[in-house]
Amino acid sequence: GGVARRPLHFIVMADCSGSMKGEKMQALNYALRSMLPHLVDWERDQLQAQLLIRILAFASAPQWSVPEPVPVAYLSLHWRNLEDVPMGRTNMVPAFRAVAEALIPERLERRALRPAILLVTDGLPTDPPGGFESGLASLLEIAAGRSALRLAVAIGRDANSEPLDRFRSPEVPVLVADGTDEIADRLVTASIAVSRMSEIGVNRNALAEQLNLAQPTRRSQPEAAPGPRRAGSFQDLP
Repeated sequence: GGVARRPLHFIVMADCSGSMKGEKMQALNYALRSMLPHLVDWERDQLQAQLLIRILAFASAPQWSVPEPVPVAYLSLHWRNLEDVPMGRTNMVPAFRAVAEALIPERLERRALRPAILLVTDGLPTDPPGGFESGLASLLEIAAGRSALRLAVAIGRDANSEPLDRFRSPEVPVLVADGTDEIADRLVTASIAVSRMSEIGVNRNALAEQLNLAQPTRRSQPEAAPGPRRAGSFQDLP
């Protein structure tokens, strides 16, 4: 038999606060469903990584919508829509701590690749002063949180804030969806980044430039990642 694939953990942090009610929530669910087939295709086209996905819905408190790591193909077939929390706030501190707990060394396989974290939100954090920094610090104190590819999708220009810039990995911009119709494009762009940035040898500056093209002033989606991957190396955890 062939070499066993190595786990690549992908955690989606989805804002389900009260401000996401209605059209935004519908668009977010559609966007997440649209992203999954792209990840399924990428996983099929390469031989080294098994993509395992979890979804954390957060508002006043976080709740795991998909609590255990599941294969992305399974989630694509068994998708259940997220729901907004009436009057829910955008508290990111407990969400960051929940993700940090999921990424402690005892809960990751020794052969796991560097994980990816995607934060999707439409607003500024509503945590008490200084809370956002302490919550983010708890995530970055974990080796896997520090080395993870951290992506942020801002729904509306108000969400393209300094906190998201502090969360994201330095090599990737905040992706802004200026309207609900753009959320799916941004999440597909994020899925390309998750797949490409996991590989050693990819030109990260060129990919970052590609992601920069996916801003609201450009309605076109960046060019998709090329077809089948050669069985190259992937980024290890430190």
